[in-house]
Parts: sequence; C-alpha cells; structure tokens
Amino acid sequence: MTVDRRQVLLALGALPLCAAAEDPLPFAQGDVVVGCTLLNDPKDDHRGRGRILHYDAELRLRNTIWLDDTTHIVQGLRFGPDRTLWAFDAFSYTIARFAVDGRRLANFKAPARSFAHVTFAKDGRFFLGENFVGERSRVPLQTTLPFMPGTRRFGDGHLFEFSRRGKLLREHATPVHGGLGGFQGLTSSALAPDGRTLIYTSESGPRIMRWDLIEQRPLSDLVPTQSPAGQMYFDVGFDEAGRLLVVNGRGIDALDDAGRLIRSYPLGSFGWASLGTARGGYVHASNFFSGEIACLDLASGEVTARAQTGVRKSASGIDSFPG
Repeated sequence: MTVDRRQVLLALGALPLCAAAEDPLPFAQGDVVVGCTLLNDPKDDHRGRGRILHYDAELRLRNTIWLDDTTHIVQGLRFGPDRTLWAFDAFSYTIARFAVDGRRLANFKAPARSFAHVTFAKDGRFFLGENFVGERSRVPLQTTLPFMPGTRRFGDGHLFEFSRRGKLLREHATPVHGGLGGFQGLTSSALAPDGRTLIYTSESGPRIMRWDLIEQRPLSDLVPTQSPAGQMYFDVGFDEAGRLLVVNGRGIDALDDAGRLIRSYPLGSFGWASLGTARGGYVHASNFFSGEIACLDLASGEVTARAQTGVRKSASGIDSFPG
C-alpha cells in the first residue's frame, strides 16, 4: 500500500491550515467519512480543530477536511438522499454541509439548539434531534456543555421536524432517558418502515424509545426496560432487510420489529458508538474510545476492513457515500 506522507501529516494536524487549502476532493462510491476532531485543549477533552477524515472504500485515507467554524467534536455525519453530507457540532450549534464534489455549502440555519444528527424521511422531510437535555451532569465532565441562549439549560432533548425545503414544521416534545450523565438527549434516531414511528436513544442509556410522529406522543419502548443490568445503547439505524441495528458499545445487535434479538455482531473492545448507513449488505462503525473504524459484512459477520484514526475519544460519526 502506498502512503501519501502529505495526507498523513494533514490528518495528524502537523501541517498548517493553509496546507489543507487545496481543491475539494469529490466523494466516490463507497468512500467513508468520519468525524474526527483534532483535540488540542488539555483543559477540555471535547475541544479542538474540526475535522472530517475522508477514506476510500478500503479505508485508506484520501483527504482531510478541516472546519474552521466549529469549536468541539464534529459528529453525526450523514449523507442525505441528495448525497449532501451533513456534519454537526452540538457545542457551537453548527450544521455543516458538503456537496458531492466536496465543496463546502452554506450551513443549515436551525434554531439555536444542540443538534447532532439528522434523520431523513422518504417524502423529503428531515428531523434533527437535540443532543443535550437538562441543567447539569450527574457525572464529572472534562468539558463545558453550552446553555441554550437566554437560559440555564443545556436543552430539552426534543425532535425538530423540517420540510424538504428546510422550513421548521413542528417541535416534538420527545421524552428522553438522559444516559449515564443525565444530559444526553435525543442523540440518535431512525425512522421505522411505517414512516411514522421514530426509534431513538439517549447515548449510554438502557432504553430504545419510540415516538409516534403523527399523533405526536410516546409509544412503549421497543426493548423492555428490564433489559440486563449495565446494558447501554448508542446509535441506531435500519439495514436493507428491515432489521434495526443498534450499537451497544461492544458491537452491533440486529433486532426485529418487536425488539427481539436476531443476531449479535461483536466488534471487540468497548467504545463502539457510531453507526453508518447500511449499504449493499455492509455497514460501518466507529469506536469513540480507541479511534478505530470498521466495515462489517452483515451476512457473514466478518469485519472486512479496519483503520485507526489516530485520535482517542474523538471519532463521533461515520457514513459511506452511496455513489
């Protein structure tokens, strides 16, 4: 394998910003993008230079995309139906977007909330979830969570629904668990095949929750609340067979529409937290603690490719380009 020394230095932040100011690199079918901010503040373990690592289908680094208007971890990467790439910084309230040819587009202007992921409906609507909730953390943090403007609250953990053209349609008062720290809001979501049921989690919490988008009310949890002690759920998404894929820290579980376990895909060490879109029988995942990314064959259960981003506690969103 040929290693491009310049790209390696850019990925590590060893070259100045001007060195990255080259022509944008178009996305190609199978390419993988990972939110991987270069953390550089010893007093804040989420602050750093915003960065997206751009890999090819074999998880070989192709490009490094720097974001100069973010302050903390870049997360929630997702290619939309029009193949536009979305990326989020929940601390600076930044929603960045990139065209197919790699050009930076205008940021999406949304209410000043801690949005950190997007979910798309088939009719063109899309949904943004508030990443934070409440007023304080139950556990010590090495970062400072932002208050909503004019308040002393991190957020409400609500779901915001937008039209195809980006007009805010409604705010859904979704109840959330809060996760281990009590401040995790609606951190990941997926739209069920019925088009009206939103499946969602609060990162590191034990619940997989459901919300009726039509009647605007909570439904019973997909997974019983008496799940095994220590159970945690992170990201969610449906595969092409209609199974719900759920990242559980140590791997991925596939569930049926009643929440029953169909299959488990262990990935090794703890820290797996982000899930890409399942395409062509494969899905990508990233490990927040180790910085590792992986491509999983959903039929065989084999990990077909792995790569190391080189930064611990930063990889926070992954997706593949549909072509």
